[in-house]
Amino acid sequence: MNMIATIRSADAGESIFARLKALISSRPASPDAARFEARQLISMAMADTWQADSLWGAADAFHVHFDFMMQTIDINGAGDPNLRILRTKCRFYLEQVEALCQSMSRR
Repeated sequence: MNMIATIRSADAGESIFARLKALISSRPASPDAARFEARQLISMAMADTWQADSLWGAADAFHVHFDFMMQTIDINGAGDPNLRILRTKCRFYLEQVEALCQSMSRR
């Protein structure tokens, strides 16, 4: 259940989503390189926050879906129809991380 309102603003958020889109559309050199870049995206989204438990829950969900997406690409190729769902879930969880970060920075 989504109880967090999606917040769309900040140039930093757009930068994060631009990097996510680039990461998904390009084929990283290795799954480890993709995981490293995904962790960097989460770290950017989590900068200057104080409620780590909620953030890491959303971050972990992002990483699980991202890893599964990378495995799907490795096994079935970039044309797999299930990738659309996985991309959507990755973006959803990254938006949740961003929303948590922004709501906490206003307190």
